[in-house]
Amino acid sequence: MEQEKQLVEINKAKSFWLGPWLIWLNIRKHNYLISNFIQRDLRLKYRNSVLGYFWSLLEPLMLSGVYFVLFIIIKGSPEPNYPLWVILGVIIWGHFSQSLNGSITSLTHNSELIKQVYFPREIFALTNLGSNLCMAGLSLLVTIPFMYYFEIYPTVYLLMVPLGLIMTSLLALGIGLGMACLNVINRDIEHFFRFVIRAGFYLSPVIWTIDMVPTSRAALSTFMFLNPVTVPITMVRNGIDGRELGIDLIYVAYSVAFCILSFLFGTMAFKRFEADVVKKL
Repeated sequence: MEQEKQLVEINKAKSFWLGPWLIWLNIRKHNYLISNFIQRDLRLKYRNSVLGYFWSLLEPLMLSGVYFVLFIIIKGSPEPNYPLWVILGVIIWGHFSQSLNGSITSLTHNSELIKQVYFPREIFALTNLGSNLCMAGLSLLVTIPFMYYFEIYPTVYLLMVPLGLIMTSLLALGIGLGMACLNVINRDIEHFFRFVIRAGFYLSPVIWTIDMVPTSRAALSTFMFLNPVTVPITMVRNGIDGRELGIDLIYVAYSVAFCILSFLFGTMAFKRFEADVVKKL
C-alpha cells in the first residue's frame, strides 16, 4: 500500500531579518525571468503606438514646455538653464512615482497570475522598477541637446547621476514593498499614496531647485532637506549641469541612510508577510 504523500507548503513565511538576503538570492536565481518581464513591459508600454519609445523623450519635453511657459514667459524667471532643470526634475520624479506606485500595487494588480503559479512575488515590483529605470535612462538622452545649447560639458560630477537614480530606486522599492502587503488588506493604501505623490511633486525640487529657496529661511531649508528625494534629484541635476552638490554632508548622509533603511525594512516586511496576505487576494 502506497504511503500518502504529504502536502508541502511552498511559500512559508520567512524570518523578518532575512528579507534583503532572500530577495537578493531570488534576483540571482530568477534574473532571466526578471529580464524577460522587463522586456515585456517595455514592449507593452508603447504597443500600437506610432512613435513608440520616442514618447519617453517627448513626455518630459512637453511637460517642461508647460512649466517653461508658466515660469519663464509668464513669471519672467531669469534662470537660463531652468528648462534643463525642470526636465531633469520631471524625469527623476516620474521614475520615483511610477516605481513607487507599481511596487505598492505589485500584488493586487497581479492577483490572477499569483493564484495560478508560484514564483517569488517580489519579481513583480522588481520588474516594474527595472522597466521604469530603463525608461528614465532613455529619457535622460533628451538632455544632450540642451547640454550642447547651454555649452555644458561632461565633468566628473556626472557620476552623481547614477547615484541619484540608485537612491530614488531604493527608496521607491523599499516603501513600495513595505506597503504592498498592507495594500492587499486595505486598498486605501494605494489611493493615499497617489495623493502623497501628487503633493510630493510640488514639495520636492521638481519644478524648482534648492537654490531658489531663500537662505534666510533656515526652518524652510531644514524642512526641504527632510524630504529624502531632495538630495537624489539635486545630485542628478547638478551632475548633468557639471556643478558640485552644494548640500551639507549631514543632509546627504540623512538622505542616503533614509533610502537604504527604507529598502531594508521594506524588503524585510514584504518577505515576512507576503505569504500570509496573498491568501486574501
